[in-house]
Amino acid sequence: MNDNLPLITLVIKSKDNHNVESLTDSNKSLVETLSMLCSFLSVRDFCSFIFSQKFSNLMGCDLDLTFEIGIYSNHEVTLELTGIKDKFVLTDIDEKNYFPNSSISCSSFDELEIIINNWLENVLN
Repeated sequence: MNDNLPLITLVIKSKDNHNVESLTDSNKSLVETLSMLCSFLSVRDFCSFIFSQKFSNLMGCDLDLTFEIGIYSNHEVTLELTGIKDKFVLTDIDEKNYFPNSSISCSSFDELEIIINNWLENVLN
């Protein structure tokens, strides 16, 4: 894999537009950024962002956010990411059998890193 190319992408797939106006300026800015395709050079970078204070603050807002995670080199391979209470749920919406019952949840950096690495290994091999 070329180290100069991003590995993973993230973008907001859907959101509850009714509550966006009530967000802080910082959260509004993050929503705007995440509405465009964002890319990460490594799984660790991606997980660091997902478990960052800034992302956590956004997920704590009263928005119904759904994200799409993709592979930079193949945008047709995607997962859906949602946050529910203190955990994230990753869903294989294309039903490619990446996870049992098409979804898996995690609540820690380490769990997410393992899940994403396993997913990438299955997809890229």
